[in-house]
Amino acid sequence: MADEEQKETILHGIAASPGIAIGEVLIVNSFYTSFREPDIKNIEPDNIESEKKAFERALDVTRAELRVMQKRIQAELDDKEASIFDAHLLIVDDRMILNEVEMLVQTEKWSAAYAFYSTINRYVKALAAMPDVYIRERADDIKDVASRILSNLHGNRQPILDNLGGKKIIVAHDLTPSATALLDRENVLGFAVGTGSQTSHTAILARSMKIPAIVGVKDISITLKTGDKVIIDGYVGNAIIHPTESTIRLYHQKETQEEKLYAELIHESRLRPETLDGFRIQLAANVDGIADVKSAKRFGTAGVGLFRTEYLFINKNKLPSENEQFEIYREMISSLNGHPVTIRTLDLGGDKLSETLNSLAEPNPFLGLRAVRLCLQERPDILRTQLRAMLRASVYGSLKILFPMITSTTEVTALINILNEIKADLKKEKISFKDDVEIGIMIETPAAALIAEALAELVDFFSIGSNDLIQYTMAVDRGNERVAYLYLPTHPAVLGLIEKTVSAARRKNIWVSVCGEMAGVPQYTPLLVGLGVHELSMSPISLGTIRRTIRKIKMHEAEDIAQRALKCTNAQDALNLSVNYLREIAPDVFDLTTKGL
Repeated sequence: MADEEQKETILHGIAASPGIAIGEVLIVNSFYTSFREPDIKNIEPDNIESEKKAFERALDVTRAELRVMQKRIQAELDDKEASIFDAHLLIVDDRMILNEVEMLVQTEKWSAAYAFYSTINRYVKALAAMPDVYIRERADDIKDVASRILSNLHGNRQPILDNLGGKKIIVAHDLTPSATALLDRENVLGFAVGTGSQTSHTAILARSMKIPAIVGVKDISITLKTGDKVIIDGYVGNAIIHPTESTIRLYHQKETQEEKLYAELIHESRLRPETLDGFRIQLAANVDGIADVKSAKRFGTAGVGLFRTEYLFINKNKLPSENEQFEIYREMISSLNGHPVTIRTLDLGGDKLSETLNSLAEPNPFLGLRAVRLCLQERPDILRTQLRAMLRASVYGSLKILFPMITSTTEVTALINILNEIKADLKKEKISFKDDVEIGIMIETPAAALIAEALAELVDFFSIGSNDLIQYTMAVDRGNERVAYLYLPTHPAVLGLIEKTVSAARRKNIWVSVCGEMAGVPQYTPLLVGLGVHELSMSPISLGTIRRTIRKIKMHEAEDIAQRALKCTNAQDALNLSVNYLREIAPDVFDLTTKGL
């Protein structure tokens, strides 16, 4: 092979599961190959009943496979990981979907495969169009189980990587949650895939299985071939292809050092996250359900800074009732032993997947009817049910209520009026609740940041959703790889809006949290601390590195860096100020979390 082809190269992706893997590549085909439009559309009238029965058999086989998989994961890992497949089972048992498929077979004389694909593909497209990355990734769950149903309908066997026969690093364009769950843990050194993010179920399973993994590595499955040598750096998200011997030696050393550092970070989980000169920054966790709290506690969280409630509403046959929500919120709040739990109201573009395809799949969902807009304009019943359940659960600990997608004081006033009406109703019904629950709003639009002072008059806290704030400010979809280079957290306009928000909050004596991805990246920590943020809320796995970084900072130095960054004319200069300071005060964290060698 030519020297040029063997040249060491670094591909950048997203760190999904910490660790380093060095070994040979095994390329596997796409796991969604079954999820494509079937070749046969129409059937003969005489075959209608046999098509229906074949579809029912495929569902039965899929249901049995999922239950076996769930029991295996429950035995090997935990209930949290096993619960990932609850949504898969809900799809298999969703009578609304299944009735539609059978109706299309009966009336349109479509094959069961074509009817099912056409029906489920609408749901996939609807979720894939959502602005929230977390919600978009639930489309992968649907594709995963749909591919399994279609494979069983056609009598095909799903690819399984449970017996590799040797140590390998898996490289693929995609890797479904079900394929990940069945990985040969003895022989899979690590994996790298072209799709996904840190919050995908594939990434969650990799972390639980302690398999080094990176996701979102563009074109990796066509850049590499089976047998190639590769290093997977799950700490920073790098894939080093055709590594030299010196690079391999360096990474063996790095692996030892970083395992030691991670052990130290776990040991430090009880230390105060405060600067060297005594300024404390609250550290909290972003969670999707009660199962995430266990991990958050292990890494030393001081509460839940963002509980996303969207997963209660998607992949469900019906809306969650008040009592169902109450039990979930109660369990979450009780489990934190007095630490605060911030629950965000519904941030979806529709009430439930099965009945709101049109509203979910808006032409421009980033600017459409979502979150409080939906709840105020079309479905106040959803909001009222959710707020009643939250207030009832408030007596079990420390609850904070967070409203997303705010753009005006009018919206906030309307939301508070609804909340007060619900409080009055609960009092009449003699139902206990805490009357002094803190109310906050998300600052994730430039409009909200620009009127932060007026908004601060109405609420108890701000939570800066940096992901959306950056996207809306820069007019860029970070999920679109063609313009992702414009997604710049340290752009002067973004930093200016954060500074304006924090300054307004300080003048009105309310506190500010950051709950977007910026909060969990050490390179931004000096800037956010220097700008005066009170709380950083992040994925539990990031808590250790952020805590150590904060404990190395001097507030007056961070404030100086922040002020200098605000005067920069481009994002890179501002980022360099923060990164250079990180390298100076916490070289171990810098080495662990910065791309490149």
